[in-house]
Amino acid sequence: MLVAAVVLIGCLSLFNLLLTLAVARRSSQSTTSTTEPPANRLPDGSPLPEFTVETLEHGTIGRADIRGESVVGFFSTTCRPCRDQAPDFVKAVQSIPGGRDQVLAFVKGGGPAETELVELLAPVARVVTEPAGGSGASQEAFGIVRWPSYLDVDAEGRITGRETVDALSVPTTPSAR
Repeated sequence: MLVAAVVLIGCLSLFNLLLTLAVARRSSQSTTSTTEPPANRLPDGSPLPEFTVETLEHGTIGRADIRGESVVGFFSTTCRPCRDQAPDFVKAVQSIPGGRDQVLAFVKGGGPAETELVELLAPVARVVTEPAGGSGASQEAFGIVRWPSYLDVDAEGRITGRETVDALSVPTTPSAR
């Protein structure tokens, strides 16, 4: 009788272990399929939204101040890929026709990382800073939910792509002004 009880307890323990492993495996499969960051809310082809923001050096600007082919970048100080890709963004836009007037960069956050990003981006872009935590002009008007994000804007003011920094289609001809 004792042997039968030990065998029964052993079988139940093995069954419990197998169930636990099956549940853990199913749980890990469902979490890996949902780790893709959400898409930004404005689809390609949308007109650049109406917005008004205060830049660090150029005063207040809005939708009407983005003329011709342009690039808009969105960075967060708490986002490691944002800090890593910022130098590549600078290289990609540094020779854009029209210069800084055709590039807008939003920096969300604060502290030393904000200062570092602003110093890097300011020579090639009009820079807007936003506080961390709240939703600012970039989140609301542009529908940004993923950082970093980049927008190509065509001459008609339509979003033509939400690309990686390597795939930005920086204009090579003078922009319409």
